[in-house]
Amino acid sequence: MIKFMKKELDKVAKFLLDIELTGVENIHRMRVVNQFKKQHEEMVSEEIELLKAHAEVDTNGELVRTEAGGFQLKDQNAAIEFRTQQEKLLNEQFVMADSNLNQALETLEHVVMNLDKKLSNEEAETHFMIAEAFEEAKLNQNKQGDDE
Repeated sequence: MIKFMKKELDKVAKFLLDIELTGVENIHRMRVVNQFKKQHEEMVSEEIELLKAHAEVDTNGELVRTEAGGFQLKDQNAAIEFRTQQEKLLNEQFVMADSNLNQALETLEHVVMNLDKKLSNEEAETHFMIAEAFEEAKLNQNKQGDDE
């Protein structure tokens, strides 16, 4: 089981896709990345629904864009409410606890923890975040084993 905030899923997926892998490692990576992408797309869809509830829409139900390319919110209260709800949505945790992905997650953990590649600032931060998530998952697993 591994956890990420929903707002991190796209960044994590992109990082994992940038690692050169072949064979089973690649297959396992893609199983996990596809789950992250699916959850990210779902979150984006939910975010659009939130936006439609707080923004101006045209006669076709489409969001009205501002000149700057954003969306026209109904009023100041709607803007505040949208941002509050959006923040809650983005900070929800996505927990990957599918037992069918245990082997894939183990493979990815090994890849991430043994990555021998120079990383730039954002890449280094993302790598650290993923490594921390794997370490936390391992601690939780060991803790559950101790409790049983």
